[in-house]
Amino acid sequence: MISLECASLIYDDGPTALADIALTVEAGEQVQVVGPSGSGKTSLARLLAGRTGDDAGTIFRGALTLGGIRLEFGDGVHPRIDPAAWSSRVGYVAQGAWGQLSMMSSTVAEEIAFAPANRGMSAGQLRTTVQGIAARLHLTDLLDRDPRTLSGGELQKTVIAAALASEPRVLILDEPFQNLDAGAAADVAAALERLRSAGTGLVICEPLVPERPPGHTRVLALEKGNRVFEGTLADARRAGLRRYGIALEGDPPRLRSRISGSAQPSSQPSGDPSCDSSVHRSGGPSGHLSGKSSVHRSGVPVTGPKDDAVLAELLGVSFTYPGKAAGTPAGISGIDFRLGRGEVVALLGPNGSGKSTLLQHLNGLLRPSSGSVRIDGRKLGRRPTGELAATVGYLFQNTDQQLFERTVLREVAYGPRAAGRKREAALEQARLALAEVGLLDHSGPHPYELDFVRRRLVAMASMIATRPRLWVLDEPTAGLDDVGRNRMGELILAHAASGGGVVLATHDTAFAHAVSDRTVTLEGGRVPA
Repeated sequence: MISLECASLIYDDGPTALADIALTVEAGEQVQVVGPSGSGKTSLARLLAGRTGDDAGTIFRGALTLGGIRLEFGDGVHPRIDPAAWSSRVGYVAQGAWGQLSMMSSTVAEEIAFAPANRGMSAGQLRTTVQGIAARLHLTDLLDRDPRTLSGGELQKTVIAAALASEPRVLILDEPFQNLDAGAAADVAAALERLRSAGTGLVICEPLVPERPPGHTRVLALEKGNRVFEGTLADARRAGLRRYGIALEGDPPRLRSRISGSAQPSSQPSGDPSCDSSVHRSGGPSGHLSGKSSVHRSGVPVTGPKDDAVLAELLGVSFTYPGKAAGTPAGISGIDFRLGRGEVVALLGPNGSGKSTLLQHLNGLLRPSSGSVRIDGRKLGRRPTGELAATVGYLFQNTDQQLFERTVLREVAYGPRAAGRKREAALEQARLALAEVGLLDHSGPHPYELDFVRRRLVAMASMIATRPRLWVLDEPTAGLDDVGRNRMGELILAHAASGGGVVLATHDTAFAHAVSDRTVTLEGGRVPA
């Protein structure tokens, strides 16, 4: 149905992004493309979606075949691909749901209907299509919502629904399960399986080998633009792909033991087989902390200050979004929450349960309708958000929204400069933060020249550079590959071991249990009794 023959793909005279890759996807076939960040997954997906990039300095040598029509590309040969005609047969869901909104739709229903309406689908068929897809993805209650008010997971389901509405013959999805809770992921998987069963070819790109896709799935593993494995899912799970930085979905992060207990981030690759994640942090299911000389489940001695000092506290906090009407976000209600120094707490719960809303009360982005918030012993009240930057660091769910400077170093130095540091002192803090996240050698490029994982780590470094005592992290592992996930875990443990506190919201339960002292589950804006 669709095939790619890629001799080479090079961006702007840089290193080769893909080399000697051949892939054919037949009707009703599912191919899972896995690999670490920078392996070429997104490049492959974009080529299949007809985005060869010859107008932007990209050099593609190879061929694309769709529906029996073959287009050959090479030196000086760039066949024109009609985007409208190609996308009518090949659907594409890229990374980053925000970037795929039409920005011309005022409701979720209009967003889902946007593409097929532009292709002339009748009003009656549009209604039937939108309602059917919304029912399968449990979006019916959100159809009248403004897409810009959705949670990250709800928005991800919306852009997938919009792709399904066009009824493509081939569907390319780049990390479609990012930001989805288990229920939402199951909804999407079921909708995709229904599409595949009807004859649509699927190509799904993910950083990890999936845990439970359909048994007929074929796996293509990439590393540094090269194919390192192709075969069945069962064979992929036995192939030792972690040596290429490709972990198995559901595996906990591998976190290195540290001899001295000074949990500094390791410069050695996180995939080192000497990592041991079998030792559990003290506290058990209740989450109560015990002692100052416990051992983390990663084997990291926890010797930093861990006492009764409260770093963050929410007392009876409720919040209702302005103009609340049927179908608007639920907010939170009657939340009591405490975080001690040296403690890591993970917030769990389905999409739209209020995790991000709670987090945004910790740095003043949202102010409670009732109740109070205390940070480091001081009532938040009406203190400006900027005043909290040195105390509370915030990592957004969509970290690309945090990046705006023209080099990585300037990006990371912005926070210290805004806090009043002189230029050289701010740059030094930025270099130290970049070293902590393993990106000191990437300080010169524009942030958007880096791959997704490195951009996320740049945002993390920007937060670290201001040296806040409290880290507030919204889906910190979303889209991260094995090495990035391990690095994030070590950064969190190091900060807690030094006496800082961490609150993170995540759907990555294996990660949450590996790094946290306790978990708090939200449902409908509340903590169930």
